[in-house]
Amino acid sequence: MEALYGGILTVDASGCVQVQGSQELVTLVWPKGYTVRGDSRSFEILDGGKNVVARSATHLAISGGGADKVQDTWTERECVTGSKLWMVGSIREG
Repeated sequence: MEALYGGILTVDASGCVQVQGSQELVTLVWPKGYTVRGDSRSFEILDGGKNVVARSATHLAISGGGADKVQDTWTERECVTGSKLWMVGSIREG
């Protein structure tokens, strides 16, 4: 996975983390062990070591790649509701 997606980190009413890019809203699928802390107005994404890797309303560049179906080992499976999916590789502000 070597693609890059950029946009503003948001969360929907169900608590699913998404990124609003220039053309579409994409649901993010995080590596195993990642969690979300906070609420829909203010939240942080934590990696497996509980380090903050992203915050709400931040413009991010997210490496990884698109996916068209869900695998059993993915986190955030309940968030897959028909929107485009992006498997997160790494994140940086930008």
